[in-house]
Amino acid sequence: MSWNSFINKITGKKADEGNVLRFRTNIMCNGCIAKVTPVLDAMQGITSWSVALDTPDRVLSIVTDAIGEEEILSAVRAAGFTIERM
Repeated sequence: MSWNSFINKITGKKADEGNVLRFRTNIMCNGCIAKVTPVLDAMQGITSWSVALDTPDRVLSIVTDAIGEEEILSAVRAAGFTIERM
């Protein structure tokens, strides 16, 4: 499934209809995802998010229309992970 199809399936809109932010992280496993989930789920303005654990950069993709990059960077770092904009 392509990225656009995936985003369309979970959000009901095409990826280019929202702002898709991508970050390199050190989120390595399902335990890490469990740790960051409450942080990202609590943030207002995030439509959806996912982490590609099968990529070397552990890409965190966030679809948002109402949250800034700096807020995401701060929240993920506060949860104990490294993160940088791609």
